[in-house]
Amino acid sequence: MKNVFYLIAFGLIIISCQKEIDVDLNEADPKIVIEANYTAEDSTVRVQITKSTNYFSLTAAPTIDNAIVTITDVNGVESTITSIGAGGYELISYAPIFNTTYTMKVVIDGVEYIAQCDMKSPVQLEDMTFDFYPGFFGSSEGYASNLRFYDPADTTNFYIVVLGKNGVISDSLQNFILQDDQLTDGNLVERPLFVNPLYNAGDVIDMELRSLDSRMFYYYAEIQSIGGASAAPANPENNWSNNILGYFNAYSNSRKQGIVP
Repeated sequence: MKNVFYLIAFGLIIISCQKEIDVDLNEADPKIVIEANYTAEDSTVRVQITKSTNYFSLTAAPTIDNAIVTITDVNGVESTITSIGAGGYELISYAPIFNTTYTMKVVIDGVEYIAQCDMKSPVQLEDMTFDFYPGFFGSSEGYASNLRFYDPADTTNFYIVVLGKNGVISDSLQNFILQDDQLTDGNLVERPLFVNPLYNAGDVIDMELRSLDSRMFYYYAEIQSIGGASAAPANPENNWSNNILGYFNAYSNSRKQGIVP
């Protein structure tokens, strides 16, 4: 009986101590997000400008359509990137100058945001090969494609590999495969690229090798380490001034396609 009494008394104490806790989930001040890509392959600069939203928001990010956006090449020639609506800006037929630095400037309500990025020369992929692997770690058996290219000697290079299968490209940030030449400078780079599930015979595989500057390589590496969102909650270090989110990436690329035997 004494033990029962103690249990009842303890329960009454717990109930009497309970109180409603009001958690403050005030929205943080929205930040400007500028995601800019200059792709040498199609000579096009594409920029998307939005404002960040609260973590729990179900609405689309508000766009910014009144910005003044320009890009300047190594010769000091400035070109305007025109608004196309819905926060998008585009400049077509903008021929790249490899191994030089591009500067992008965005002016929003009188405030300047500046980023720089190096446009590297493209590195050519070699023909794709495939190797068969038995199932492992719970995956079924199948084929993996092999990344193969000759890394330029005496220069530090950074790459991203983007894969596709049967016409569907896996180009989300968390699916990017990062590669540097720390241990392979000037040599043939050859490594299997494992995907889950592995490929089957007859699959058509697309491979793209993008050549990046070091700042964008480490930006993508940090993005992947914190979950794959382009404007991630941890605010990875980027190449924009004035403490905004996003990135400016100017890159070249090469492509190969192969069929799994």
